Amino acid sequence: MYHKFIGDREVFSTCKSIQTNEGFWISNPTEEQIADAGWLPYVPPVVPPEPELEPDLTAEMEAVKRMFSTQTEELSDEEALEVAALFPTWASKIGSEVKVGERLWYNGKLYKVIQAHTTQADWTPDVTPALYVEVSVVEWPGWVQPTGAQDAYNKGDKVTFEGKHYMSLIDGNIWSPAAYPAGWEEQL
Repeated sequence: MYHKFIGDREVFSTCKSIQTNEGFWISNPTEEQIADAGWLPYVPPVVPPEPELEPDLTAEMEAVKRMFSTQTEELSDEEALEVAALFPTWASKIGSEVKVGERLWYNGKLYKVIQAHTTQADWTPDVTPALYVEVSVVEWPGWVQPTGAQDAYNKGDKVTFEGKHYMSLIDGNIWSPAAYPAGWEEQL
């Protein structure tokens, strides 16, 4: 391959036939004739290799999550909160079946599945208390109206209701301390 500048343009040619400076055409010219016509061998510029970039940590994080996925199921809520980034995101599970006890990361919080179901885009953990409960190590979380047996309070569960601390005295407790005082004991 050869090249030369004609005006301000760089032109490339195989030089199988060339026009001499006198205007004659030559087929299969010699190297000397090509050089006399102003053509130079074209040497492509050396392009330095792309610098090696830091690896994409997203892929590495997903590998770590897969590696620890079976071990994270055994963690207590307190331990799970310490390594919350190892749990899958809720968005990654849309359209998938989730089982009771499975933990998912959503909107900066860790949630636990309390009723097995197939996830839907409009059933986010923050608005479906019948399906999810926020993982918390708060000793006296705020009382939330249970939607059924799957998220009812059990004997020994602690809650804060209207600024006071209560402990459930019964299993399957779906009533507030105001609605069913016999199901709760105020803690002083």
